[in-house]
Amino acid sequence: MALIQWWVGAAVVGAALVTALAAWRWGARASRGDRVPVAGAERLRELPSWRTIVRTESRRRRLGLIGVALAVAGTALLGARFVMVTDEDEALQQRDVVLCMDVSGSMVPVVEDVLDTYVALSAELTEERIGFVMFDANAVTGFALTDDHDEVARRLTAAREELLSEEPVAGTTAPASGSSLVGDGLASCVQHFDRPDETRARTLVLATDNLVSGDSIYTLPQATDLAVERGVMVFGVTPRGAQPHATAELRAQTARTHGDVLVLTPEEPTNTVVITRAVKDQERTALLALAQDRSFDVIVPGVLLALVGLGLSSTAERRRR
Repeated sequence: MALIQWWVGAAVVGAALVTALAAWRWGARASRGDRVPVAGAERLRELPSWRTIVRTESRRRRLGLIGVALAVAGTALLGARFVMVTDEDEALQQRDVVLCMDVSGSMVPVVEDVLDTYVALSAELTEERIGFVMFDANAVTGFALTDDHDEVARRLTAAREELLSEEPVAGTTAPASGSSLVGDGLASCVQHFDRPDETRARTLVLATDNLVSGDSIYTLPQATDLAVERGVMVFGVTPRGAQPHATAELRAQTARTHGDVLVLTPEEPTNTVVITRAVKDQERTALLALAQDRSFDVIVPGVLLALVGLGLSSTAERRRR
């Protein structure tokens, strides 16, 4: 919730205070000229009926003052445009995560660890749409983006069993092209995000050792350019034994997307909390860009305050008369 035009509300309150001060000073001056000397006024003030009248008049004036204050507050709230965003369920639909896995021969020793990391990550990202893509020379879709997290867990478990069989994943190999074409794999995974016209939080978790063997259409920097262009934050997950220069290049490219590289070791599983926090932070940034589109004016509080205030002040004035 927020006040879009808070300065309008402040101006209304300021004008009301200035008007009240001017009315008080004018009333004080006018009352001096209307005074009439009365003998025995102290005895008159001691009368029970007089005290009753004074108490009644004080209550009515306080009631009128409260009514005017409420009416001013309601008008100020309406002028300031009190807005709220849509509910959390809609906000949560703004996060997409694609798990992108290099299934080339050099990654076989860490397949189990990578899939375990993906399963742990999907268990923490319980409100995002998640997709899964595998690549070697070619990329194939494990499953499209979905918010059915039971299905995500089942499909990741099935992929784990398939990859542990050490048989090539159908459709990923192409001997003429080479192996572990990371740039092409990343580019394919980036294009896996649907709803390109929507402002959404898009995160890609790329598991690879970045050891390229063959001629690819996209180099890693070119694929990263595509990710930057489409607002995709890339996190790298790489095995501890990867070559230092390959890891350094991967880290440099993921940094361009505001991501990072996490090293995977059997003794110390990848800290998926880091990725989860980054995904949610990115989602907040995306939602800020949508704030105006997703917000709506809430006029009920302002209208109610104004109506109640006017009702109290008019009631007090009628009773005084």
